[in-house]
Amino acid sequence: MIFILSILFIGLIMIVPSYTDNNTNMMIVSYVRSSLSKAIDYLNTGVMTDDEPYSELNPIMRNITENPHLSLKSLTSEESRNEVNITVTLSTPFRSIANLTNLNESIKAFVEKDLVQNFRFTNNSDTLYYGGKEVNIEIVVGE
Repeated sequence: MIFILSILFIGLIMIVPSYTDNNTNMMIVSYVRSSLSKAIDYLNTGVMTDDEPYSELNPIMRNITENPHLSLKSLTSEESRNEVNITVTLSTPFRSIANLTNLNESIKAFVEKDLVQNFRFTNNSDTLYYGGKEVNIEIVVGE
């Protein structure tokens, strides 16, 4: 009986860490996607507010004279034991929107602030962490 229980416990010890690690990675990616959707919707709507974290996007919004038609083109992630790197590509049919100064940085700043405020990420010296993992986000806007 003890032998059977020990085999079960060893099996659990081997399976559970792998499951929780994959679950943490999936949560990080889904939270980033959710925050990114908020940023895209805000910019496409074109109505400004001073509420946090939307104020990060207001300088960009002032330079947009038409609906930017931003959309998510791709979102890829690379996970390691202590780090998750997420690369997001947004597209717009307008070159004038894609070439706006600081567009990528403003969207990234919004996403990071939203993750901290709404999804329990921590921001230590400009580095995001979630579940003990460092989260790096890169945003690229193109045509």
